[in-house]
Amino acid sequence: MATIAPKHVRLLSHAEARTALDAALAKAEEIGVPSSVAVIDAGRDLVAFGRQDDAQLITAEVAINKAYTARSVNGPSSQLEEATKATGPLWGLQHGVSGRLVTFGGGFPIILDGFVVGAIGVGGGSVEQDVEVAQAGLAALGSAEAQQ
Repeated sequence: MATIAPKHVRLLSHAEARTALDAALAKAEEIGVPSSVAVIDAGRDLVAFGRQDDAQLITAEVAINKAYTARSVNGPSSQLEEATKATGPLWGLQHGVSGRLVTFGGGFPIILDGFVVGAIGVGGGSVEQDVEVAQAGLAALGSAEAQQ
């Protein structure tokens, strides 16, 4: 029987993903914006997801892809906004990567104990509302990315 190697990185637990998800969904409810929230791990796999009643169907895909983008660039999804405009140096990038990159706010990496352990993405409201909802999820984990 093979032995299992010790972990050398910080992993996002399912319980932590649910904590972020629940806090974000509670914030969406508080501000009256039906939303979808996605939490992914460092490998960009979905760990926790919720779509509130009355959230538009498209919000599910948008939330997942905001999280995917944030983890892919290890920063807020909005950091690509200027660079991917028609006059930007990365114009067209948003059409690559199987069309999964989202270049506006609402996606953030989750940083715990100095490690990027995953990301959270929110869709459902304005960009400002999605950011507020995502920040609530990050704050519930004490993520270093919260309030940036």
